[in-house]
Amino acid sequence: MTFEEFLRVELDGLGKYARLLCGDRQDAHDLAAETLIVAARRWSTISRLEHPTAYVRRMIANRRIDVARRRRILKWTAMPDDAQLPSASDGTRPLSQRLFLDDLLRPLPARQRTAIVLRFYLDLSDEDIAWEMDVAVGTVRSFISRGLAVLRTATTAQDVRSYLQ
Repeated sequence: MTFEEFLRVELDGLGKYARLLCGDRQDAHDLAAETLIVAARRWSTISRLEHPTAYVRRMIANRRIDVARRRRILKWTAMPDDAQLPSASDGTRPLSQRLFLDDLLRPLPARQRTAIVLRFYLDLSDEDIAWEMDVAVGTVRSFISRGLAVLRTATTAQDVRSYLQ
């Protein structure tokens, strides 16, 4: 499969995945674009993998974590919340649902957020999430458990599942 064929099939899903990890449409666009540039350069190696899509998702998650670390190190201050709101619907969900989901996931650390999105948005098993995040299965369970504990304070887990599906 060529990189162009891969993009035709997977670009929308990867974009939505990045959007859920970032909570901001523009940041997600930047994250996906930067990651796909790197993936294009390495495509001859990535295309030979058994699961190239999973590998690219892992690249996106790792880059997101790197960006979050860089921002903390530089003591970057975010724009006011109202400046981060998407200006238009991307057609995947009503805007109010996306805003609710963004607000709900925002307080989670990057790795917990990644584990939650992989579990409830992509419906991956603990083993698949562990492979994508390059951590132990027990660590995945810990990320999900701790992340859901934070989310329970805001709403029920069923509400979260209904917005992620």
